[in-house]
Amino acid sequence: MSPVVGLLLNILILAALGVTIFYCLRLSRQFEQMRADRKVFEALIQGLNAASSRAEASIKSFKETAVGNGDLLQDKINKSRALADELEIMIQAGDSLADRLQGLAEKSRRASADAPAQPETPPSELQPRTRAEKELLEALRAKQQSGA
Repeated sequence: MSPVVGLLLNILILAALGVTIFYCLRLSRQFEQMRADRKVFEALIQGLNAASSRAEASIKSFKETAVGNGDLLQDKINKSRALADELEIMIQAGDSLADRLQGLAEKSRRASADAPAQPETPPSELQPRTRAEKELLEALRAKQQSGA
């Protein structure tokens, strides 16, 4: 082989080595960048895990609060229904008492129109049948005493 051909082969090998070194340096920089990005990615994953844990704890807390408040609300609803039923009974009793009083008032008017000479039965002689009647008679007596 001639010295010129050997020199050209050596130059060609040097050029190929130079290109290889260039690509090796470039690849090394990319590996370093990849390691740095991996650390950032790991930090991001840890942050997401922490946020996920906090979110799960918050959801559990919200569920417990909702269940507790739901129980309290159900208790209040049940009490309200019981009070509504009691009020309905009281209204029915009041209506019944009002009807009976109206009937008695009509009988009294008829009796006073038929026999004006008969003395009127004072409320003190009437015997109440229920607690509501007793309270009403006491109120009538108090009204008569304050008016007299």
